[in-house]
Amino acid sequence: MGITGRRFCFAAILWLSLALPDLGARYSFGWDSSQFDRAVSDFDITRHQPHPPGYPLWVLALRGLSPVVGNPNRAQVVLALAFTLAALWFFHALARGLLGHQAALSATVLLAFSPVVCLNARSSQVYAVDLFLFCFGGWLAAGLCSGRSHLAAPGVALVAITVGFRPSGAAFVAPLLCFALWRCAGKRPFHAAAAVLAGAACLLAWLAPTALLTGGFRALAALNHAQMVSSFRKTSIFFGARPIVHARMLAEVSLYFAMALCVFIPALAASRRPRDQDTEPRQAWATPLFFFLWMAPNLVLLYFFHCPQPGYILPSLPPLALLLAWRAQLPLKGTQWTAAGLAVALLAGYFPYERFMRPESSALPFLLLRSTPRVARLIETSQHDIRTFIDSMPGRPEGKLVVCLRSGFEAPNIRTVTYDFPDVTWAAPGSGSLFHSPANVRSVAWLCDRAGPSKATQAQYPGARRIGGNALYSFWTLSVDDRRLEEVLKAVTGANP
Repeated sequence: MGITGRRFCFAAILWLSLALPDLGARYSFGWDSSQFDRAVSDFDITRHQPHPPGYPLWVLALRGLSPVVGNPNRAQVVLALAFTLAALWFFHALARGLLGHQAALSATVLLAFSPVVCLNARSSQVYAVDLFLFCFGGWLAAGLCSGRSHLAAPGVALVAITVGFRPSGAAFVAPLLCFALWRCAGKRPFHAAAAVLAGAACLLAWLAPTALLTGGFRALAALNHAQMVSSFRKTSIFFGARPIVHARMLAEVSLYFAMALCVFIPALAASRRPRDQDTEPRQAWATPLFFFLWMAPNLVLLYFFHCPQPGYILPSLPPLALLLAWRAQLPLKGTQWTAAGLAVALLAGYFPYERFMRPESSALPFLLLRSTPRVARLIETSQHDIRTFIDSMPGRPEGKLVVCLRSGFEAPNIRTVTYDFPDVTWAAPGSGSLFHSPANVRSVAWLCDRAGPSKATQAQYPGARRIGGNALYSFWTLSVDDRRLEEVLKAVTGANP
């Protein structure tokens, strides 16, 4: 093994050693994670278990893995890690033909250590499927454009199967694959036709049962449309969102891309040679049109319609990373600039941003934090501590009422706590109902954001006491008698006990 291979093995061992502790995750990462957890035992898209379009193969894989690894949430982390490793393999295979062996290894290492990639590889989120879909889709399209038409049928079939894990990715990879199949059909029409038939068969194999379980194709389409419109209305000016909301989304998307691609900064800074002096031959498939079709559909979604999570940018990372590595090809052939990029990745991914979060102004530190793997460990710690705080409350579990006043996507929120701690009575603002029976409640607590309840609320309940928390949440216990319990429930949930 040469020196390049040894350094690559060292980077791989370091990456896996950082990822292995996250395989012990027990609690839900966020809102969607808990929906997938619920779907393992009760798949029902109409109740958002999981939310439309359903992710049937992801849920099916969780059902198979959960008994092996211990719980559905841990199974999600295992799946995310597996999809990420497969994605990196295909990214390296594609980069090797464009950049050469050594630069391709460096580019793959930098992409692997990208904070956004690490976050989605080590948390119970489904977005790693998109990373694999676009790495494999790019590799397949490049092969078809290069004349390897024998890849068409098995490749498109695998894409159709992968879409069953995260169906929304199909719309963004379709333009590139259609272009590649059109190029293939010009020389080998039989192979292109076989690919279309194989893809349609694999697509219907999971889509038809999903539609039947949901009430038919029309019902499933209606749910998908309602989910899409509801999401776009929250962020897009084209669907009624306020301009300031859309502008905030644009800033967040740009910040996520900066965090994801910061690993290439040292190599780019060291790259001074013009592209026309590079010695590596240019691949026939690597055209502006190819890269445009590869990443433009996802970029349109991110900047014009919806981007609630850092994971939404993963489809655009493979082509952008390849373009940056292409520009910094010569520095990436040396190890010092790759090592510098690795240092940037570790600093950006594990910097304690939460220490700079303040109640009055914390948007930027939180956005930086939520795009790094550090947030996954902070969430796991938070959920573990909440369990400890609940256990310390007096009385039996069924006699404890916790009002969840935190509504962020990342845990803790009402969906994650009601799944992770089902033995406790939970209430949420404006829910109009309680989660579980409030009979025999003897102790009450609030689960809030880090700032805690408002000053007016604290003045109304002077017995409230903060017993713990961190940058994501705070936990408060209340001293209320039976007479005021009904008042607490009405004030917070609008429901009768």
